[in-house]
Amino acid sequence: MALQVSLGDRVYSYPSKELGELADHTPLYENQDWGGLRTELARLGYVRIRGLHDREVVLKARRAVLEHIAQTGEGKFDPSQPLESGVLDSRCGRGCIPFMEGRNCITHSQDVKAVLEGNPPMEFFRNLLEAEPRTFDFKWLRGVHKEAFTGAHVDNVYMGRGTTELYTMWTPMGDVTVDMGTLAVVEGSNNDKKFNKLQETYGSCDLEAENVSGTGWFTEDPGEVETKFNCNWKTSDFSAGDVLIFTTRTLHMSTKNLTNKCRISCDTRWQRQDRPVDSRFIGESFPWLNAAPKHGLWAEGKSEECSTMQEMKVKWGLS
Repeated sequence: MALQVSLGDRVYSYPSKELGELADHTPLYENQDWGGLRTELARLGYVRIRGLHDREVVLKARRAVLEHIAQTGEGKFDPSQPLESGVLDSRCGRGCIPFMEGRNCITHSQDVKAVLEGNPPMEFFRNLLEAEPRTFDFKWLRGVHKEAFTGAHVDNVYMGRGTTELYTMWTPMGDVTVDMGTLAVVEGSNNDKKFNKLQETYGSCDLEAENVSGTGWFTEDPGEVETKFNCNWKTSDFSAGDVLIFTTRTLHMSTKNLTNKCRISCDTRWQRQDRPVDSRFIGESFPWLNAAPKHGLWAEGKSEECSTMQEMKVKWGLS
C-alpha cells in the first residue's frame, strides 16, 4: 500500500513514479565489489548500503544523543513516553532541539564516535578510495522535529575548497522511515548532461565567497527540480546501521518529518588523506560557529549586504 509523504510541502504517494525507491547496493558491498560500487557512485551519484554499521552500536549512539537533548532543558520529549521512543513534546518545534553540529561533547562522545569514525566506515572508504581515508572533524549531527525538512541542494556549495573527490555518508541514528525524514536523491544529477547548467552555476558556487544568504538550498520545492530538469526523486526507509553515500554534486533533499518523533542523523565527509582538504571543517574548534549558522536548516534570513538564492538564480538563468 502506498504511503502519503511529503517532500517540502508537496505530497507524494510512496512508492510511486514521482517518488521512487533508491537502488540497493548491499550485494555489491557484501561481495566486496569495489569497482562496482565506484561505477554506481559515478553513474547514479550515490550508493545505499544496508547494515554497514553494527545496529546495536548505532542504537547505543542514538540513546546517547537522546539523553544529550533531554539534558539541555525541559519540554523536549513527551514525559508519558520512554526516552528511547524519541517522541517529542507536542510544543517542541524550531529552536527546541539543540544545535549539535561541529566538534563537541556529543559528536565526539565515545558512543557517537564509535559509529561516525568506527572501523566499518573507515574500512569502507579505505577500500573505496584505494588509499588511507580522512574524515572531517566537523560532524553534521542533527535532530529534526515535526514538519522540518532539508531543501534541495548539492554539498559542493558548502565545502568545495578541497578535493573534488569528497563523499558524504548519511547515517540515520535509528530506524528512520520515509515519513520521519529520509534523504531523497535525483539519480544521475552529478553527471547527466541535462544538469550541466545547474552544476556549472549553482553547483560550482561557493556560498561564503559569493556572499549568498540563507540556507544555500537551490529550492524548497521538489517540483521545481522535476519541472526544470525532467527528473524525479527517489528515497527509501532506513534501518539502524544503513547508510547512504553520495557525491558532493548529487542533488538531494529530505522528506518532511510528519511524525511526532525526533529524527536523528549525522552527515560525515570522507576523502583520501593525501588530497587537499577544506580547512574550514578541520581542527579542534570552529570559531565561525560562535555566530548563528550561516547556511543550512538553521540559517538566518537575508542581510542587506548579501544576495539571495532567488537573485542568484536570476543571474545564472535558472529562475
